[in-house]
Amino acid sequence: MLWIWLGVIIVTAIIELVTIDLVSIWFTLGGIGALIAYALGLNQTIQIIIFIILSVICIGISRPLAKKYLRTQTVSTNYDRVIGQHGLVLKRIDADTRGEVKVLSMEWSASSVDNSTLEEGDYCEILAVEGAHLVVKKINK
Repeated sequence: MLWIWLGVIIVTAIIELVTIDLVSIWFTLGGIGALIAYALGLNQTIQIIIFIILSVICIGISRPLAKKYLRTQTVSTNYDRVIGQHGLVLKRIDADTRGEVKVLSMEWSASSVDNSTLEEGDYCEILAVEGAHLVVKKINK
C-alpha cells in the first residue's frame, strides 16, 4: 500500500500543479492521511476509509471557500465596455448605409437602431454590439 498511496499523492499533486482549478488537491491530502495511517500500521480497509473521509472533508471545506475567494473578475473588453457610452458620428448613418462612430478613442462601424439618419458630427449612444458593428441612437447634446 505504500507505493499505492505515494502514487496517489504524486499523481494528484502533478494534476493539481498542471491545472489552474482545484481538481485534485483533496485527493492529495487524503492520500497523505492514508499514508500516515499506513505508517502507523493500520490495516488496508482503515487506510481506504481515511483516504475517502479526508478527501470528502477537504472537498466540503475548501471548494466553497475557493469559490468565494478565488472568484475571477470579468475584465471588460472593447466589445462590452462601449455599450452605454456616447460616441461621435464620423460618417453618416442612414437606413441603407452603415456609418462610422468614434467611441472611447476607437472607430467602429455603426447602424441606427430605428433606421433614422445620423449626420457627421452628431452624438449618439451605443445600445448594443451586433457582430462587428454598433447599434446606436441619436442623442441631443
